Amino acid sequence: MADLVVRSRLNATAAAPPRPPGMRPEEPALITVYPVLDHFSTCPRCGYPAEASTTVRTYTDGGTTSETHTTCGMPCGWDDSR
Repeated sequence: MADLVVRSRLNATAAAPPRPPGMRPEEPALITVYPVLDHFSTCPRCGYPAEASTTVRTYTDGGTTSETHTTCGMPCGWDDSR
């Protein structure tokens, strides 16, 4: 399974969208999404196995933030971010 890497352009002139709590004010220099392979849980709505991924944002000063996103393996629509 391959990792998805998204690079952003640092642009101070663009209007900044509202940030989720805990996010830093500057744009990340690198965004990497990793699948969570040892995630063993089920969807609370339908009981089907859930899937998870972690998004790591790396900033120009070397700091990082991470967020785990869990979704249903079937399209029932359930998801959870932490």
